[in-house]
Amino acid sequence: MTITYRPIKPDEFEGFFLSEARAYSQRRDPGEVEHYRPVFEFDRSLAAFEPSTGSGRGADTIVGGAGSFQLDMTVPGGVVPTAIISWVSVQPTHRRRGILSELMSRQLRDIHGRGESLAALHASESVIYGRFGYGLGSQKTSWTIDRAHTAFASAVGATGRIRLLEIGEAKRLMPGVYERVRPERPGMLARDDKWWRFWFWDSESEESGGSKRLFAVYENDGTVGGYAIYRLRSNWQGDVSKSTLFVVELIAVTREAHAALWRYCFDIDLVDRIRALNQPLDDPIVWMLANPRRLERSQGDALWVRVIDVPRALSCRRYSRDGRIVLEVADSICSWNDGRYRLEGGPEQAECVRTDEPADISLSVADLGAIYLGGVRPSVLAQAGRVSELKSGGLSVADAMFAWPLQPWCPAFDPVT
Repeated sequence: MTITYRPIKPDEFEGFFLSEARAYSQRRDPGEVEHYRPVFEFDRSLAAFEPSTGSGRGADTIVGGAGSFQLDMTVPGGVVPTAIISWVSVQPTHRRRGILSELMSRQLRDIHGRGESLAALHASESVIYGRFGYGLGSQKTSWTIDRAHTAFASAVGATGRIRLLEIGEAKRLMPGVYERVRPERPGMLARDDKWWRFWFWDSESEESGGSKRLFAVYENDGTVGGYAIYRLRSNWQGDVSKSTLFVVELIAVTREAHAALWRYCFDIDLVDRIRALNQPLDDPIVWMLANPRRLERSQGDALWVRVIDVPRALSCRRYSRDGRIVLEVADSICSWNDGRYRLEGGPEQAECVRTDEPADISLSVADLGAIYLGGVRPSVLAQAGRVSELKSGGLSVADAMFAWPLQPWCPAFDPVT
């Protein structure tokens, strides 16, 4: 049967929502639909429909889908409106029919038509999106540590206090803290009022097995310098607590607030283990611990970045050093990107234009996405056989320009953590 593609209508959202859950073998309460509806952008949605069969004429069936929403994303030295990709799925009954490829190529053309230069996503599987031009733009680290081994190498020395908040006060105080940190860290996404309402939604689901989220802030002289959002998963073995504290999000403006909030999370009574599943690679916690070996760490992929418009995207970010380099970019899907570009930029400004000059390095658009936020050096990708140096010294220039002091990091934007 012929598959047709179009945006969904508002009265089709529940079917779209539940079809995505089925594709991931998830149980979703239909009541969650109204929670997600306010942040869903219907004109940016795309669904694959299969015509109904049988004697009676019924509604066409959604067999695949994709969506996006636009959020400002911090990039080195600036902010870029970015298409955040979500809702991507194909029903298990319709695999290997080209539906995903069609959805992704149509979506990329739509984003380009809107004048947006970047797209980004969190991938369900890391093998999928490279073939659509997405590169591994940021990574995350996950931590687990027994409370007995959380002593710091030196005292925190904090002069402020930790205070627990009810959700109403948390809604009032936490967005301001987040906004003070967001402009400095590549990969962080803006949250307007709509997204903060979404973020503060909470449930005690059987799947998470945890409490509702709890909120703590660090204050000094009446100024909030950071916050921690966490859950507790109760587990008693006889009279002994083996409970786990899950850090959902910890954002701190100052070093003092960062240390004090982690000390608070580590010191809560009746907790056996502390877990944090999404932290920046360059967080100093390993250097703060007296016994860092007891911190179990794992590293994984986080944001996948897709450059939609090469010259605009490269002109929007800033560069650690003044420099000039010619890039040869290969893009088999977004043909308008394929070609050679001269990039001149530094800490204050940048310009990228097409050129016929000989290239210094060549790379795929996926690898351009990988280096875009400063998460990996081009020379590392060259060692991996992904980037080619065409002119001596080209990689050194690229390394120096694309480097950034902070590792990219994207705190989760989905409240079901």
